[in-house]
Amino acid sequence: MIRVKGRVNFRYRLLLAIFTGKQILFDFSEETNTCKLLKPNEISLLRLLDRITSGTVLQLDESQRLVTIQPGVLIGGKIAHECSNGRGITYYLEFLALLAPYCKRPLEATLTGVTAHPLDMTVDTFQNVTIPLLRKLGLGKECSLQIKKRDSMDGGEVLFTCPLLTKALEPIEWKKRQEIKRIRGVAYCSRIPPNIANQLIDNTRSILCEYLGDVYIYSDWNPGKSDVPSLSLSLFGETSNGFVLGTDCSWKGQDWSEEIVSKVSQEATRAFLVQAMEDSVVDTNHQLFICLWMALSSADLSTVELGRLTPFTIQLWRDIQDFMGVAFQIEPSSKNSLVCSCIGMEYRNENRRRY
Repeated sequence: MIRVKGRVNFRYRLLLAIFTGKQILFDFSEETNTCKLLKPNEISLLRLLDRITSGTVLQLDESQRLVTIQPGVLIGGKIAHECSNGRGITYYLEFLALLAPYCKRPLEATLTGVTAHPLDMTVDTFQNVTIPLLRKLGLGKECSLQIKKRDSMDGGEVLFTCPLLTKALEPIEWKKRQEIKRIRGVAYCSRIPPNIANQLIDNTRSILCEYLGDVYIYSDWNPGKSDVPSLSLSLFGETSNGFVLGTDCSWKGQDWSEEIVSKVSQEATRAFLVQAMEDSVVDTNHQLFICLWMALSSADLSTVELGRLTPFTIQLWRDIQDFMGVAFQIEPSSKNSLVCSCIGMEYRNENRRRY
């Protein structure tokens, strides 16, 4: 059993326990009384885990501060799940995207919930950045995300399909990202006049067109299921050698104004320009994602060029070493990037059918 304190990297620690088959104990005893219970989004995540696995066991002590989880066998198949409004749908999609290739059956998951949440990337970013990343890793065109409905509350709906990996993931060698050749994006608004999406696009284009001419941003408007106004802007930059970087900014509240529209545009654009200045092959949102794939890959050297590291990435490296025994090595590459390398544990899909 591995004991961890707090809820930092809750999803990824749970993923590490699943991949290694180790029992994990989450200790919330050092947190405040208001945080002694699992949050609604964490409970929803555990229910999702129960739907795609068989034999998962969860134990909660009397003080409700110690949670013990014994992971089961990954099954997959066709599932439907209603996500908690405390986090966006992509909070759960990232979790599924890492588990689905190692299930017994190909995954077909219908998720409902918030499609644009301030704490998570939007479903448009997942569709235009994460899905190409998964395909680049070897999952093929069968891996896809269909956005059926966008909503800032619980009315959003997506369909995620993912095939199985039949062998260990090949070593990852992603370095020397080239220049961004085009920028695409999606501006979404709900319970706000439709012309506000066009204003959001104009504000963004006025900045980005100073750096690149090929900029096109789509607009989408939805009356929404609730009366809460919401805005989101997602930007994607495709490089000459096939990498895609993405950033986004979301807002929802009771009263909207022109200042809020301008703020959403500026924050998303500023974040995109910061990512473009770095030499990283993936954006900040996908650092944890790619580091775990590196640890799962074949027992050979995997190398990825990353930008500035987040505290969550550093914590994940420590957790990977504790659970898997895989250590990362860091070397400076340029002024704006680091070369991160490791030798994977060669994790194979032992759950899939072989007849």
